Amino acid sequence: MEGFSWKFFMLALLGTTGLMGIGIGIAEGSSIIILSAIILTLVSVGTGFTLKKKLNAKAESHS
Repeated sequence: MEGFSWKFFMLALLGTTGLMGIGIGIAEGSSIIILSAIILTLVSVGTGFTLKKKLNAKAESHS
């Protein structure tokens, strides 16, 4: 089992915040909030998946 990673935790927190922002934007009827929350979610989740893929590829090359 791996140790705790603050980098992945922060990315997950940002992704969750973006998803909450989408709901808040819909409730407020604000397209600016919705759009910015979607961008935040896509960037943070995309970055997390990219980092995880690189981490897995690096671990496989060392084994």
